[in-house]
Amino acid sequence: MEYTFISKETFETLLNNYLSRLPECKQDKALINLDLLGKIKAVLLDPKNFHICDKNTRNWAMKRFCLEEVVPGDFRVLVEADNKSVLVVENMIEILC
Repeated sequence: MEYTFISKETFETLLNNYLSRLPECKQDKALINLDLLGKIKAVLLDPKNFHICDKNTRNWAMKRFCLEEVVPGDFRVLVEADNKSVLVVENMIEILC
């Protein structure tokens, strides 16, 4: 049996309202999407490559995240503070609702 506590549209409205209330400089990193997760992973896999993204994003990624090797050559991104997997915004509706 599947329970749906809120609709996808309501969930997306909540996310958009949350993001719109943040300062513009924090909106890009407040919720991690697949694109940003790819950049974080690329920075952590090759920290000396200064061409991946801007300096602030690289520093933020290296300070807040780490990698865990799941199988040889395949890594997942963890939050440094609590060693929990990153939940990307595209998967939030499935996990939370």
